[in-house]
Amino acid sequence: MQHGPSIIPMLIIFSFLAGIAWLGSRVLPKWHEVYAGPRVRYAYWGATLLTVAILIFSRWLRPAGGFPGEWFRYFIYFAYIWIVGLVFMLVVLLAGYMVKRLMRRLAVRRVTAACEQPGSDTAEAAAGQRGITRRQFLEGMSAAIPAVPLAVSAYGVIGGDTQLVVNRHTLAFPQLPPSLAGFRIAQISDTHIGSFFGMDKLDRVLSLVMQERPEILVITGDLIDDLALLPPTMERLTAFQSQLPQGIFYCWGNHEYFRDINRIRQALYKSPIVVLENSNTAVGGGLYLAGVDYPWSKDRGEQEMVRQQFFAQAVRGIPAEAFTVLLTHHSAFLDEAFAAGIPLSLAGHTHGGQVNLFGKSLLPIQYKYMRGMFRQGESYGYVSTGTGHWLPLRIGCPAEISVFTLQRETARV
Repeated sequence: MQHGPSIIPMLIIFSFLAGIAWLGSRVLPKWHEVYAGPRVRYAYWGATLLTVAILIFSRWLRPAGGFPGEWFRYFIYFAYIWIVGLVFMLVVLLAGYMVKRLMRRLAVRRVTAACEQPGSDTAEAAAGQRGITRRQFLEGMSAAIPAVPLAVSAYGVIGGDTQLVVNRHTLAFPQLPPSLAGFRIAQISDTHIGSFFGMDKLDRVLSLVMQERPEILVITGDLIDDLALLPPTMERLTAFQSQLPQGIFYCWGNHEYFRDINRIRQALYKSPIVVLENSNTAVGGGLYLAGVDYPWSKDRGEQEMVRQQFFAQAVRGIPAEAFTVLLTHHSAFLDEAFAAGIPLSLAGHTHGGQVNLFGKSLLPIQYKYMRGMFRQGESYGYVSTGTGHWLPLRIGCPAEISVFTLQRETARV
């Protein structure tokens, strides 16, 4: 059987789930009386316990080869739809509860004022004869509001896990060697192979990459979370390597360290994939690829020093006339790349925030370079939204494969 993650993270997850489930059980009956009945309570706690059982099975008890079948993915969907839906529901209901209290106070004031007017008894009796009042209608409609966050959660979980786009960019550089005109680079990042990114999905991604006919494929970190899937992953990447004119190039992310960096490093070094760990390599035609490690640090100041050190190591020895592409997991390296005039830098890590509204992330964690294309002078930097994810929730921020075509023409992004 698959040995799951440490007990401490799972206890944190279950404690969080228990907390939001308890809060939901307190808020729902106060929101509308329909949720106070025993059947609703049994269904509510039944869904919560089923979610716990699914998480336990998926993390600890599943076979080493992965899930018993694609059908189990729908149970995983249910669990995360319920968890995310509870969080969304609490936010909506707590905000709605405050609005309802405010509206009730205003209504009481209006009724009090109306009762003080002559003929108010007659008006009230006439209103009662007309049937359902506006307030009663709104109260009935409010009973359906808790279903809205669950619907949004279902859209974000299922849609986020199944939607995959190919974003193509044609970039022009005055310093591009003529031999590299039309050179095509495909990027995948943050696949997080495991619970939500199995071998079928990897096959789909590689097939889409092949349709773009790139010269090289670059992987900017966080390849895998479930090391039971490392052997079949390497088999597929090794086979795919032979179909590319110039091969596959890789830089480390942070999740490699979370899982087992030595085991992943050993697997990659045994493959034809080129790992760039604060180093560079000549691809041909005047193109150099440089790759940096993940900049672990205690604070922002220390991270900046680590980044500068890693970047200096990565570009050391590259000829001044070379056309350099930087591979980095952490998008903060775009600062160093722009300062050094690196023509193109490709990053990941942020997942684009995963939940976006009008192109802006709604999550509290923000990065200077969050998503998409950035430009400074003649230098470009691109931050992928990720080809996968470890949390199956995407709204307005689909997973992507990025393809870059190099030209000596006017830039078109």
